[in-house]
Amino acid sequence: MKNFLSLCAGVGFLASGAIAQDATPGSVEELVSYLASTNPLAHAIFTDHMDEAKEINAKFQAGDEEAALKTASDIIRKYGDAAFSGASDASAIEVSKKAADVIDALGDHYPQGCMEFVLNDISSEALSIASVNEAYRKYQEAQRLAYEDGKLHEPIPRMGIADMYQVVTEDLGESRAERQMLLNPGNTPAIALCAIIRKNFNISAVREPLRGPYARANFTSKK
Repeated sequence: MKNFLSLCAGVGFLASGAIAQDATPGSVEELVSYLASTNPLAHAIFTDHMDEAKEINAKFQAGDEEAALKTASDIIRKYGDAAFSGASDASAIEVSKKAADVIDALGDHYPQGCMEFVLNDISSEALSIASVNEAYRKYQEAQRLAYEDGKLHEPIPRMGIADMYQVVTEDLGESRAERQMLLNPGNTPAIALCAIIRKNFNISAVREPLRGPYARANFTSKK
């Protein structure tokens, strides 16, 4: 089980923590119990959707870890996006603030992790750093709270691309050159990418009426 969870960094799992002693080895209960202390968002989603959690566990038990990981990622994105789209402004803004804290920690100690974070593929090397791990756990908890909030409400229309572009360029001050660096990061130093990414999470610089919509748009799919 831990081998599988160690592969799940791409969907935000942390491969650490204790499994409940009364969970049957190899069971879906073991999987969900493990997530209770390692990934609050995934735990909340799988608890709400046990049939899908059983599907993931069955694939893992059959030895198809790649398929299990893909299914886990798809389920978290599906139900996470749906809930985040209904989250309150306050919940969405808190997720953005906690994401900024993760970028700050990565910028200080593991700059290459900033791109990992925005690509939802944060590495075990990054998470082995205490300050990054702590910030990431708080970010995950903010995600869980936004999920719990949003799943109780109807979806709010997502901020359009044009409006997001206006916020990013006018409120946050991202330049064309910086945008190109993010789109083609290979030739840009990691610390410079961190600074640009941090700018995009500077939610306090966004006009107050747009903070919630911008934060929600940042954490939901464009589809």
